[in-house]
Amino acid sequence: MERPGTAGTALLVASLALGVAAAASWRRAKGPKVQIAKSIYVDGLGEVAVKQQKSGGKIHVTLDWKSLLGIPFELPFCSAVVTDGGTIYVSGSIGAQRGADGKPMIVPGGPEKEAIQTLRMIEASLKACGAGLEHVTMVHAFLVDYSQERFQAMNKGYFEVWGSRPLPARICTGTDHVGLNGAVEMDAVAQL
Repeated sequence: MERPGTAGTALLVASLALGVAAAASWRRAKGPKVQIAKSIYVDGLGEVAVKQQKSGGKIHVTLDWKSLLGIPFELPFCSAVVTDGGTIYVSGSIGAQRGADGKPMIVPGGPEKEAIQTLRMIEASLKACGAGLEHVTMVHAFLVDYSQERFQAMNKGYFEVWGSRPLPARICTGTDHVGLNGAVEMDAVAQL
């Protein structure tokens, strides 16, 4: 025989547990608070302005192309999208720098140097989103004229940037062309 009030107590405890679980789930789904910088420091360029726009629950973050590379119009480059859950998608980036004439150019030195500069550009976008390379979970790499020698050169630069940090998942594939007639393009996914 059941004691009086046991069923009611059990129902109350179950309801409270369900409420706590729902609240925890909601907090996880909402994700971390994202801090978008107003500007970031980029080696060799100084302070670069950061623009943010909100759309559909996401934050679109863009670095100032003109000050960064001398590009006077918007491109889907040096940008990222941050979701409510704290996932950051960084656009395809290339190993570009601002040339002596003020216009963008590919860094000299082939796939190794381009990989280093490409990851530095990705790092700048992540920094604008309040993240860093340690938050990267996936990299997609594209290599023009994919050969064993060029792949090894790209990897040398890639490993130099990552240093002793754990490597994210990565795929590398060959392609016919990347911007500014470079050899390497990469994009990244990160998680706050």
